[in-house]
Amino acid sequence: MSARPLPPPPPDADPDADLDAAAPDAAAARDADRADLLAERTEELRELTVRYLARRRALLLWLATGLVAAGWTAAWAGWRYVAAGDVVSVALGVFLLALAAGLAVPSALAVASGARDDLEARERLRAWARSARDRDTLARWHSPGRALFWLLPSLVLCCFGSASAAMTAAGDGSALTLGLAVLLAGTGALGMVKAVGYYRLVSRELTPAPEVDEPPHELP
Repeated sequence: MSARPLPPPPPDADPDADLDAAAPDAAAARDADRADLLAERTEELRELTVRYLARRRALLLWLATGLVAAGWTAAWAGWRYVAAGDVVSVALGVFLLALAAGLAVPSALAVASGARDDLEARERLRAWARSARDRDTLARWHSPGRALFWLLPSLVLCCFGSASAAMTAAGDGSALTLGLAVLLAGTGALGMVKAVGYYRLVSRELTPAPEVDEPPHELP
């Protein structure tokens, strides 16, 4: 978990902002307010993007996945030793099961904590992205390199894990192989959801804002 708090959500729109629309300086004030909002929005989106798509978070996720996989392997081997029944095998099996718990449980908790932080960061990122729309400032907060760093390895993991799980389930594969395949597919899916959600925000930024129909004016 990051020691720094996330940037605050964007301020709510003022419902009385258009009451002085007839004032002489209303248009200039609105332009100045929009410029300030866009500047603040760009800075917050830049910070949130860097933190949400941080490469170290991807590396930590993959490291935790490797530790969970090692724990699953140790647990599978431990059960087989315990099932053997003799004293030496049972003692070795208990040791492997304890090792599996020491590897898998903290790693799984770390992944859950990271996923919770990611959800909060994603909500802040979406809130700031939806507070306005300005393609001219996109280049200042868009991070295509970080997004690809998450997307491409996650796509490989998800496809390889899904294919391995399907082949194992269709054949006579062991529970060890099936568990590892499902773990890889799930890790890849987490990264893909993260990257695809970010690309959706970028796509929205490049899409022109829908025009708002003005109410018809009454004839004098």
